Amino acid sequence: MVTISHVHDRPASPTRHRRFARARQHALVAIAGASLLSACSGTAPEPPGAPTPSTTSTGEIASSAAGMAAYGEFWRVSELAFAAPTAQDWETELSMVARGQALTDVVIEVRNYASVPAHVEGAITHDARPDPTVTPGPGRVAVLDCIDISGSRLVADADGAVLDDQANQTPRYQYRAEVVRDASGRWLVVTTAPSLDQPC
Repeated sequence: MVTISHVHDRPASPTRHRRFARARQHALVAIAGASLLSACSGTAPEPPGAPTPSTTSTGEIASSAAGMAAYGEFWRVSELAFAAPTAQDWETELSMVARGQALTDVVIEVRNYASVPAHVEGAITHDARPDPTVTPGPGRVAVLDCIDISGSRLVADADGAVLDDQANQTPRYQYRAEVVRDASGRWLVVTTAPSLDQPC
């Protein structure tokens, strides 16, 4: 019996006698940028050099954009690995976009697919945005995504058989992730958490 867990768990068809533990994972919690308000009082102008709300807001927007771009790159590399898990050892490339729990889970997922062997065909779609419920912080972005795996299938390399238990998997669900900026300035996905009980 083959058990696939972590990032993109898929239940297998009973006819294949494989159990791929429920729908694939990759939801990301995104940090919402704080909005700043400015008021004009009509009194003396601000002294030169004083920080302005627009400067702060611009920095927050830039951090959010960088974190979201890193999340997108994490998915791009992950999907290449899911599509061809036996083509190479993907850990080095994945370590360029993730670390910690996120890296561990995606590497395990790819290696599990390779051990079957099986691969993902089709498209996984996303609707990622900063999570408005998470307070933004410097160098840290929380992402909230809606993952749709209905256009993709896990198929066996040997005979092309579909291994998903499509009747029992969750096709669309919320997915949260956290992206951080490391000491070198590189943005990396560090945590991922699917919410299969929260369809979107």
